[in-house]
Amino acid sequence: MELRPLDLGEIFDRAVTLYVRNFIAFTAIVLVTVVPVAIVQYLLILHELPELNVSLALLAHPEHLGTQQVPTMFDSPTTLALWVTSALVAYVMTTIALSAVGVGVARVYYGQRVDFAACYQPVLHRWWSLMALLGAALAMLIAAYVAAVLLMMIPIAIGLLSARSGFPVILVLAVTVMLFVVLFAVLLVFMTSAFGFYGVVIERLSAFASLRLAFARVFNRNDFSRALLCSIAVGVVWFASTVLFDSFGFVALARWPGAYVSLDALVRIVVLPLIAVILALFYFDVRIRGEGFDLEVEMERPGGSAAEGDEPNYAPTAYLSGPERAMIKRFLERRDSLTVQRRQEIAAQLAAPLRERVPVEMRRLEDESLLERL
Repeated sequence: MELRPLDLGEIFDRAVTLYVRNFIAFTAIVLVTVVPVAIVQYLLILHELPELNVSLALLAHPEHLGTQQVPTMFDSPTTLALWVTSALVAYVMTTIALSAVGVGVARVYYGQRVDFAACYQPVLHRWWSLMALLGAALAMLIAAYVAAVLLMMIPIAIGLLSARSGFPVILVLAVTVMLFVVLFAVLLVFMTSAFGFYGVVIERLSAFASLRLAFARVFNRNDFSRALLCSIAVGVVWFASTVLFDSFGFVALARWPGAYVSLDALVRIVVLPLIAVILALFYFDVRIRGEGFDLEVEMERPGGSAAEGDEPNYAPTAYLSGPERAMIKRFLERRDSLTVQRRQEIAAQLAAPLRERVPVEMRRLEDESLLERL
């Protein structure tokens, strides 16, 4: 597959193509994480079915709200603990599925087959780092929520002290601001966490190193706006497919809980791999733009040749083969867009095997100067 920078439209187009071509493999990867969560949720729904029936009856006959108590999960600490545990298990399983699909996309980029066992192998080997990253992501979300609530309290306090007549308007504005802050934080934490997960399982980084690099990759002048737009687009896809289904399916929850849970699981099995593929493609696009990931892949291929059809055929010279000339040309054209560290690393990697071939006076040149001369 051609490795080059993509715009967001091309990323979504390539995501659909990869998803369709590897539909069975990607859905199988997600299937094994969604089914256990669905079983736990089904058992919890059965446990809460009497209270759920009362709630639905009150929604159907709101005139009874004044005479009948609306049951909630907070009435039972045990039930609340079970639902919180279920949510945490769902987050863990989603993290595992997201990471395994990312490994699958990496295998496609390296010219390998998307294999179920091969995709899960690095995920299972580095599960502790993934859980540490997930914990950090949840902590960031909680911190964002607390910050948003505190931000909301400032105008509310001002409204209470200065203009009681305008308090309802101030309250609406404060809640709106809080919702936007929380949504903004969720989108950015979601993208940063995905980059962190991929850094752990694809680049074999530690949790701390991967999270630090994820922040550097997302929160920079070149990629921040694109990361936010991609997060919004992914959020829209997820909302349209799952949240809307849950809203309509809630009506049938009391009568057919098994059917509801099964259909909800099916939606997630179909949609989650596409979301993961989109995020993985954006992750690799950021690496291609700023770190020369495409050049790294080309250098690791046998003979260091460029992807077929990606470069014209170059005749060999006294010191370089045709594919080496093509590779050096691509690097020199792309070097200004790379980070300083990656630019130096790639130049050193390209120049190292060539120094033994060139005359002594050329060996003293710096890496990029040597590549320019050749």
